[in-house]
Amino acid sequence: MIPQTIRIRPLAAAEKGTTVPLPWLKSLAAKCAYLNLVALVIFLAIYSFIDVSNPGAILCGILAVVIALFPVFFAIQKKKFTLLFSGISVVNIAPIWFLYLESLLPGYDAYTYSQPQYRVLGYFWIAVFQFLVNFIYVIGWNKGNDISKRSFSFLNHLHLKPMFYIRSTLLVFILPLVFFYFYYGSASVLWTAMTAGRIESSSGLLIRDSVGSSSSFMLPLTWIFQLTPLFGCIAFIAGRRTHRPLAIICLLLGLTVIFIFFLSGSRGTMIFVAAPAIFFFIYYNWHRGVKFWVFASVLLILLIGIMELQVRFRGNLLDVLADPAKAARVQGLKSVTTFDPTESQRDNNMYLFCLMVKSYPDKYPYEGLNDFFAVLVNPIPRSIWPGKPILNGARDITHQSSFVLSGPLTMGTTSLSFSIVGDAYKTAGFWGLLIYAFTFALFLLYFDGIIYYVRKQNPLTVGILGLVIFLAFWGYRAFFALISFLYPVILLLLFLKIIKLLRAK
Repeated sequence: MIPQTIRIRPLAAAEKGTTVPLPWLKSLAAKCAYLNLVALVIFLAIYSFIDVSNPGAILCGILAVVIALFPVFFAIQKKKFTLLFSGISVVNIAPIWFLYLESLLPGYDAYTYSQPQYRVLGYFWIAVFQFLVNFIYVIGWNKGNDISKRSFSFLNHLHLKPMFYIRSTLLVFILPLVFFYFYYGSASVLWTAMTAGRIESSSGLLIRDSVGSSSSFMLPLTWIFQLTPLFGCIAFIAGRRTHRPLAIICLLLGLTVIFIFFLSGSRGTMIFVAAPAIFFFIYYNWHRGVKFWVFASVLLILLIGIMELQVRFRGNLLDVLADPAKAARVQGLKSVTTFDPTESQRDNNMYLFCLMVKSYPDKYPYEGLNDFFAVLVNPIPRSIWPGKPILNGARDITHQSSFVLSGPLTMGTTSLSFSIVGDAYKTAGFWGLLIYAFTFALFLLYFDGIIYYVRKQNPLTVGILGLVIFLAFWGYRAFFALISFLYPVILLLLFLKIIKLLRAK
């Protein structure tokens, strides 16, 4: 029997069998806002009145991690593990990976090179951002959730047959390849784009320069190609009984695209295209007990090893796979990967953020909203808008930010990530945090409403939820990451909306 759709009523009235009782998300956000408010007061007091030592900074970092883990404690208390399948849960947990670990693990840049008082000041501003996101989420809940439910209501009436997903998988896989073949005029160049990775500035299919060119016209085809694993997984789940051979082919095409984006050398893009497959695997099996979670843990270790390999080599990964021992020797490494989670996370977001809070606004003026708007208009080809804003990270090394140069480490690129908190802070301090937090909270409010329609019997909604959870997590790494990975999701929703309108005629 298909579970009944929940209605927004008092908390105790939530129906059984739903994926997530939606009012609990508002309650979770309210508690997280309160905890981060307490934390920011503590961190500010410690920074202002205490001569912070390294052990003191570590204790502050541990407190920040415990607060970030509150969604897990909340899910355990409610006995509803699927509460973690929401954007607001993921955003509260995300700082652990993108900021806090770097300041707590010996040998990492923030732990080694950032002074304890500035790590505590960093924790303060992170808590401010987390408080603002959760607070805005709470006060916007009623209106935002209502708008979201109405926007995604068409999914409740979109009854698509397995053959639709099979044809869609073939279309989104083959169509971009055909167009890119004619765009490059050579199968050899296309192969290079698919396999060379960052050595050739490739992002899976598209080779493009950092400031944008006519190649930007091909971006929508890249986004379409990235949806192959989503449609492939849905085709396999929906058609494995009635169209088994075709369903298996679709799944294999999806796995092929995941492998292509593994070769791109970008962890973010690889995990984005793999997110539906990973989420389907967890969503349909998480209740199976200890054996499943042991197997899932093994797969997680394997994924960690894959990401570490990408971080170490970036490009020409086919050559690395062909002779791992030789590739390791060339890089002066003992092996191509250690399967060590502390090695796969090599970003220095927290180190750079600590330099930032040390430098702004005392030494340098805030940078303003250039990057905020540049990210939003990034897909527009420069041939259409020659004067569009340029991301600071797309400029050459001569435009390296002064606050980066003030640190002990030399950064050989301007393409640096500071987390979305850092992006916000360098814009305008507290007001920048407010602007970015408002934008992030609106995103969460809008997409968390899709949970209302998620059912195991409808793999399409499950797959979309998987993409949304990835966006909430990886978008914390940088505002650019959030917006860049949002485009394929928007394209998918527009496509489904058109299908619904066509079928209504």
